[in-house]
Amino acid sequence: MIAIEACLQSGRAILRYERHLQPPGKRDEAAVIYDVGHRSNELIKTRLSMTGLPLMSERGRIVPYEERAGWERFWLVDPLESEQGFVSGIGEYTVSIALIEFHEPVLGVVYAPLMDELYFASRETGAYRVSEASSSAASSIRLIRASKSGSLKESRHYRMLVSRSSFDERTIRYIEELKQQYPEIDVVQKESALKLCMLAAGEADIYPGLDTSIEWETAAGHAIMKAVGKNIVDISSGRELIYNKPDIHNPSFIAK
Repeated sequence: MIAIEACLQSGRAILRYERHLQPPGKRDEAAVIYDVGHRSNELIKTRLSMTGLPLMSERGRIVPYEERAGWERFWLVDPLESEQGFVSGIGEYTVSIALIEFHEPVLGVVYAPLMDELYFASRETGAYRVSEASSSAASSIRLIRASKSGSLKESRHYRMLVSRSSFDERTIRYIEELKQQYPEIDVVQKESALKLCMLAAGEADIYPGLDTSIEWETAAGHAIMKAVGKNIVDISSGRELIYNKPDIHNPSFIAK
């Protein structure tokens, strides 16, 4: 799959760059993020250009709606998702590629370079998690489709995911509301599209995206969730998130 190859190639480049960085706090973080994101984007763009499909990326030109309104299929890319996860050294950043078809994510790849863990899914293949993804020892497991009764595991409490960078008063209020239904709830902080992948893998139950987000931050993870029977919906309307809107910002959402 060309999107997997693009993610792995980009991830290797990011890691080479990261190994030559000074310790956190002793570098121009803005310059580092720009350089890494730009390099990752160029590698992905070059590889995906072989498909002949248009592309929009967080690190590229924001294509005006008048130009992309007629796109039936296109690549939506986040070449360095979670700047905080990258500069902090915790490794919770990802390279994310989604294929959008008529406003819906039908294929998604999310790769965490430092963890060397990759998730991918499509309508045809289902969803998979690959460990040691860049090595000859790579091994994959198929993610199990969610049952109608939900994903809560009997061996653990209800688990809610939140972003480290947006743990605010609104999130705290939502946790308190959720406790009325689930008195014993574990709150796990995680960055990037890894939150959506954890939901797809059944390792968590809900992620309220209450902060501002952009389409490319959710598209790949959304495709992976859909492949296992889960979804991301607008918190106000309950409708599934769509892509290639005139305004590429997502509404506040619930992923579960």
